[in-house]
Amino acid sequence: MAIAYSKQFLIDAYMFRFCEYNLDTKLLEDNASNYYDQVGKDKFREAASLDSAEVTRYRNFCLEHGLPM
Repeated sequence: MAIAYSKQFLIDAYMFRFCEYNLDTKLLEDNASNYYDQVGKDKFREAASLDSAEVTRYRNFCLEHGLPM
C-alpha cells in the first residue's frame, strides 16, 4: 500500500539533500513550495527526483533522529 506524503514532507525530503551540505536554502525552499503549488505532487516528485529510494532515505533519517514526518 502506498503512503500518501504531505506537501511539507516532500519538500523537506527534497531539501534534505541540500541541508547535508550546510547550505542556506531558504530561497530554494520557498521556490520549491511555490512550484509544488503550481504543478502538484506527482509533477513535483518527478522534477525534484524524489523517487521511492530518496523518500525512503529521508524517512529513515527522520525515524532515526526522532523527527516528525
